[in-house]
Amino acid sequence: MRLSLLTAVLGLSLALPTAQAALFSEPPWQALLDAGRADEMERQALTRLREKPGDLQASAALALAQIDLADHKRQEQGLRSMQDCVDNKPDEALCPYVLASLMTVQASNGGALKALSLAGRIKSNFLRALSLKPDMIEARSALQQYYLIVPAIAGGGAAKARELEAEVRSSQPDYARLMRARAAATEKNWALMEKELRSISPSADEGLRAELRLAWGLLAKELIDQKQYPRARALLEQLQKDQPNHALAAYGLGRMYTAMEQFDEAIRQFERARALDGAEQLPLDHRIGVALQAKGEKALARAAFERYLQNRRASPNNVEDCRRRLAELGPAL
Repeated sequence: MRLSLLTAVLGLSLALPTAQAALFSEPPWQALLDAGRADEMERQALTRLREKPGDLQASAALALAQIDLADHKRQEQGLRSMQDCVDNKPDEALCPYVLASLMTVQASNGGALKALSLAGRIKSNFLRALSLKPDMIEARSALQQYYLIVPAIAGGGAAKARELEAEVRSSQPDYARLMRARAAATEKNWALMEKELRSISPSADEGLRAELRLAWGLLAKELIDQKQYPRARALLEQLQKDQPNHALAAYGLGRMYTAMEQFDEAIRQFERARALDGAEQLPLDHRIGVALQAKGEKALARAAFERYLQNRRASPNNVEDCRRRLAELGPAL
């Protein structure tokens, strides 16, 4: 649910930031968002909307909870709902933020031409949200990622991203460091990214913890790709210690052990992740199937891939990989 344009896949000083603001004005929605509990957020939003049709907070929560569903009709409903909100409630920052987030997913799934056609609207809605609520860190974070990805000639560029970071360097130093870490990642300066992340002190701010979790996950993935397994394991085990209720660290360890061909441990970590917050947004059955296939457990691998194909949050790329692997496994005996 939490938008991250850089992950393909989610206080920094001694004092807590003094100007942070939650995306939702009602704390229960914010808590579900920060924990990544998309299914529970969806359930509660649907219940609220049956009781109170048109409720703004519930409508936005539902749109974000359904942002990664394979059923694109639900996403279209969310787009219409948030566009209506933008049109009819011009002073509400939540509406343009969620609308731009939905458009980002639509652009990602629609290919280059679709992304090009939506780029201007994505940018304008994030800018609108930020102008209405300058301390909305989610909008600032998403807009920074937009600037880092989109070239200057198309309205993005590193200079604009640096300006966004500089604006909160004094008022929100923790988030400024996180933004600098993200900028370093786009430049593949992983050492600088790690330095910035390690300058972040523990925080009770769940929004920051969620953003930080995604950033550490991105760095861990890079270390795994570089086969720097001891460093990746140390990073992920620390993340697991710091945020024991969230599934991302266990999932990352599962990916690492798969790469190391320690398949039993990989499966154990994936199963551990299944019981934690955020699990519904991770392709656990897909990854379990990959590990089982590598072990030669064809029947169990086939069952895992078939389960993933029934996952309402299955991504197109993972679905394609599952179908390819099922073809390799051949028909069930």
